[in-house]
Amino acid sequence: MPVIKVYRQNSLILEAEGQIGETVLAFLSSKDIFLDAPCGGRGRCGKCKVRLTPDGEEVRACQTIIEGDLTVYAPDVMEMKIAGQDAPVNAVKSAAGGNFGVAIDIGTTTVVAHLTNLETRERVATASGVNAQRPYGADVISRIEYSAAHGHETLSRLIQTQINGLIADDCAKSGVAPADIHYISIAGNTIMQHLAAGFSPVGMGTVPFAPVSLFGEELAPWEGLPVAQDAKVYFSPCISSYVGGDITSGMLACDLEHDDGPTVFIDIGTNGEIAMKNGDKYLCCATAAGPAFEGAEISRGMAAVPGAISHVKWGDNGLELTVLGDVAPDGLCGSGLLDALALLLDTGAVDETGRLLDADEIAHPIASHIGQADGKNAFYLSKERDVYFSAADIRKLQLAKAAISGGIHTLLITAGVTAENAACFVLAGGFGSFLDRTSAARIGLFPKEFLPVTKGMGNTAGEGAAIALVSADARVTLARIREKCEYIELSSSLVFNEQFVENMMFEE
Repeated sequence: MPVIKVYRQNSLILEAEGQIGETVLAFLSSKDIFLDAPCGGRGRCGKCKVRLTPDGEEVRACQTIIEGDLTVYAPDVMEMKIAGQDAPVNAVKSAAGGNFGVAIDIGTTTVVAHLTNLETRERVATASGVNAQRPYGADVISRIEYSAAHGHETLSRLIQTQINGLIADDCAKSGVAPADIHYISIAGNTIMQHLAAGFSPVGMGTVPFAPVSLFGEELAPWEGLPVAQDAKVYFSPCISSYVGGDITSGMLACDLEHDDGPTVFIDIGTNGEIAMKNGDKYLCCATAAGPAFEGAEISRGMAAVPGAISHVKWGDNGLELTVLGDVAPDGLCGSGLLDALALLLDTGAVDETGRLLDADEIAHPIASHIGQADGKNAFYLSKERDVYFSAADIRKLQLAKAAISGGIHTLLITAGVTAENAACFVLAGGFGSFLDRTSAARIGLFPKEFLPVTKGMGNTAGEGAAIALVSADARVTLARIREKCEYIELSSSLVFNEQFVENMMFEE
């Protein structure tokens, strides 16, 4: 058996036997050493880079086969900016008989756990991290495909183990004993909830897209969950395979039950889920936008970690960048991608069809930043020209924005409501908190008529899970929301097909 040594920051972190023919990515993942692999190890994204010597050339871990003894130099641990991760800690003297609970938001990209006093409703501590399933793909489709090919047990083990660890972190921070945790409230998309519950998501991958459960009920804790013996685990109700408990919880957090609307609610992450409250009814849908807004499968796209360009604009001194961590730029996260595309549209560097023009066709100083990458036009954002936004990247973002915008317009048309009549537009989720709304409207992600009524509400899924944690009445409200929802399947909608095509174009 070959021996694999793994180093991080020049320190040996693992020495173990591997399998001949196994990929480096598969080996590392099996040892709980996770790399960013948005494409699920299919060799498309080029993000799972490692070195085989300290200063050697980077190689893709998913395409590097173990043929004998090997030394691997892994990148630093990804430290993503996660909403709520800086929440204060309230030390507690936990005595026997204490009554605590944990609200958990399982996102496809990140996971957040809020330890809460069930009597006072005070948030005691928060722990968070990048979803441990991320090496198996950035989006839910990748994880369904992995489960279909290999079984769901690995992904279920990963998320359950991660939740166990986050709760343990909360307890260590606060002094609360695990035996005093009596209730868990979980919100996530339907696939994430399936995997956390130990259910297979495979049935949701093909027609008729059948889930094992739509939840809205209490289940027994899984083995190893650090809670009291009598603890229950509540999963927020889902509406369909692709509109999950994160959306119902988000609508609860925004108190849409007491809002006549018309209100459009959207959570843009690795998936695009949209709901609309109009009177006493809800319409909802899910768009196959892909992970482009998370920076996945974009040439120099990345998560919101140090080195990510989060905002782009043209100022008196030319191109101006905001880079997370105040370090040299290494790529663009989702908000930076929106800004970059909006700037290219405003300066005429990208036309209404989405074509990135040649430098000599552009009558703006931004032309000096237009060059070639991989034989195609590209917009360079670093002096070294190693960070760029390519014509192919623009097309991926264009497809994603057309899917989101097409979904919004489909709900508006179905309800007989115009964009001008919308009373409120809620941007939920971490990405919705960080994006520049003007840039998003400029590229056509949502109608510009929404701008005056747009509200960024942050992590509504987590807040909804927290409300459901401490209130039985809130859990009843969640069930009522689901009963009032009508799900529109966009893949068979003629209205959506028309709107998707129409929204591919950019406004001049």
